[in-house]
Amino acid sequence: MADDGYMKALELQRRNFEAQFGSLESLGYEDKSKSTETNHTDSNDDSDEFGGFSDNTSTTASESSEDESDNATNSKFVHGKPGAKEFNKNSSVTVVKLSETMPAPPVSKAEVRMARSGRAPTMKEIAEKDKQKPAAKKISSKEDQENLDNDLKLQRLLSESHILSNSMAHSGADLTLQTIDFEDPTGKARRRAIDSRIRQLASTNSATGGLPKTLEKMPMSMRKGMIRKRDSRISKYEEEAKNAGIVLSKVKKGHVRDLVSSKGSTLVSDRLGTGTKTKNTKRDKGLKISSIGRSTRNGLIISQEEIDRIGGKGKFGKKMGKKHRR
Repeated sequence: MADDGYMKALELQRRNFEAQFGSLESLGYEDKSKSTETNHTDSNDDSDEFGGFSDNTSTTASESSEDESDNATNSKFVHGKPGAKEFNKNSSVTVVKLSETMPAPPVSKAEVRMARSGRAPTMKEIAEKDKQKPAAKKISSKEDQENLDNDLKLQRLLSESHILSNSMAHSGADLTLQTIDFEDPTGKARRRAIDSRIRQLASTNSATGGLPKTLEKMPMSMRKGMIRKRDSRISKYEEEAKNAGIVLSKVKKGHVRDLVSSKGSTLVSDRLGTGTKTKNTKRDKGLKISSIGRSTRNGLIISQEEIDRIGGKGKFGKKMGKKHRR
C-alpha cells in the first residue's frame, strides 16, 4: 500500500511538472520511465515464453550482439532526428526544488475570463494573440514618438508666438518676397524665440528660473512711470473682464499679469521685473500688549530693537522723547 501511495505521488508530481514545463520529450530528453516500463514488459514476455535451454548457444550470442548493435544505432536517432543525443548533452537542465515556493505565472484578464467561461483557449487563438503583440507594440511606440514631437512643437509655438496674447502686436518680421516662404521666424520674433529657448534650458540649473539676476539699466523715474502705467493697465483690464463676466486665469502670489509679452525684441520683465516688491509688515495681533521678546523652548529671546525701544533710544543712538524745559 505504501508503494502504491508513493507511485501515485510521483505520478502527480510528474503531471504537475509537465503542465508547467512540458514533457521531457518536448524538451529534447529521453523519458527513461517509459523505456524501463517497456523493458519490464519485454522481460516478462520472455520469461513467459521460456521453454528450456537450446544447444545453439552461438546463434543466441550472435543474435544478442546484433540486437545490441541495433540498439546502439537506434540510440542515435531519437524521435527520427539524427544527432539528438549530442544535443541533449549540451542542453541546460532545469532544476526544480519542491521544498521552495515558486511564484505562480502571471494570468491575464483574458485568460481569467476564458477560465470563468469554462473553456480553454485553442491553439489558433494563442497564435493570433502572439502575432498581434509585437505589431501593437511597434504601432504604439511610433504613435508615442509622434505625440511627443507634436507636443514639443505645440509648446514651442505657444511660448514663442503671440497667439494667446491679449494684443496682436507686430512680430518684427519684415515679410518680403524673399522671406515669405521661410518657416522659421525672422527679425524680432526670431530673437525672442532664441531667447526663450536659452532661458528654458538655463532654468534647470538656475536659481532665478532662467531670468536675468539684474534688470536692464534705465533711469529710476522712467522705470517707476512704466510700472505705474503697467499697474493701471492691468487693473483696468481686470475690471473690464469682471464687469463682462469673464473669468481670468489666476496669477502667482507676488507676480503681475503679463499683457504685453509679445511687444519689442526683449521681454518687458527684463526692464520692469516679474512681480511687485512688498514691505515686510508686522501682523496685527489685536490687543496692544507691551510684551517683550519671544518665548522659545531655549528661553526668552530679546532683540536689540526691543532693548532700544525700552531704553528710549532711536535708530541713531539718540534718546527719544520730548524735551522738558527746566
